[in-house]
Amino acid sequence: MVNSLTSRSRVRVGGSALAGLLLAASLAACGSSGSSGSNTNSSDQSTDSGASGDSGGSASGGDTSSAPPSPTAMSSAAYAQSLTSVSAQLAPDVAAVVNAETPDAAKTALSKLSTDANNLSSGLPSDPPDALSAPTQQLSTALGTLSTSADSTANDVGAAVCTSASALAEFTRSDGAKAMRDAATALGAVDPAYGKDVAGFLPAPIADQTRQLGNGQVLRHSSGPGSLTINNSGTDAVVTLTKVGTKTPVASVYVRGNGDTTLDDIPGDTFDIYVSSGTDWDSAAQKFTRQCSFQKTDSTWDFSDSNWSLTLTPVENGNLTVSQLGAGDAPNP
Repeated sequence: MVNSLTSRSRVRVGGSALAGLLLAASLAACGSSGSSGSNTNSSDQSTDSGASGDSGGSASGGDTSSAPPSPTAMSSAAYAQSLTSVSAQLAPDVAAVVNAETPDAAKTALSKLSTDANNLSSGLPSDPPDALSAPTQQLSTALGTLSTSADSTANDVGAAVCTSASALAEFTRSDGAKAMRDAATALGAVDPAYGKDVAGFLPAPIADQTRQLGNGQVLRHSSGPGSLTINNSGTDAVVTLTKVGTKTPVASVYVRGNGDTTLDDIPGDTFDIYVSSGTDWDSAAQKFTRQCSFQKTDSTWDFSDSNWSLTLTPVENGNLTVSQLGAGDAPNP
């Protein structure tokens, strides 16, 4: 007797310048009557006053106050040192992304890279050598874009990208990585060493792969009288049977998108069924690298006296419900 179960699933989706007017008034001493007793002194004072006036006029005419010196651009050596600091901060961050062995490690490394790039974008020299003014502004913008791209890829980890390798590949093709390479080219046109300092640590763009197993390829063999027929009109998937209440795999099979297959030799016992789907099957990691999703059927499956069929994509009036899982909640096939 064959019972047909079909599943429903959900697709997640100036200062004001104060002018002070200082008025200085000088009152002349009224000495005409007091000095009348000494005409000689009065005459001397008049002569001195004239001389003083001439001297004052000469001094005023020769007053030449100099303007403040114009600021000078930083030296090439100082500028080169500022670019070295970019490499010193970002090269270890990128290396951590490259060497990440788990999706969580890649996510952590990308988040730190995003923070550091953002801080550097506003800390570049404001007075670079004249020939480097435009390339420096381009680098500042590129660092901001790199920060955004690293953060975006970090947010994709776990769904859009499902392994550390696929996270790295997405990042190397990002707008931020491209902007940094373009800024390095602009700086390198002035001095090749400048370009190496700001992008020499970036890996070359890595293309996505689309690896598949053959439809119906058994990943884990078992022995028994039962069989499970699987209909899949969605993306590639791996169906895994486990002992009830555990993630211990008993049997598993690969089903290509728009493919059907039958998994035979299932032991006569009751099992949970897990479904992992996505794009690009990494056989070494035993998982899909992109657009991955994980589900568990809410019903158990008794193969002691029945064979079953399972439809992986939602159908109208389906009689099976599933629960969505995180990557860490799904078993290895």
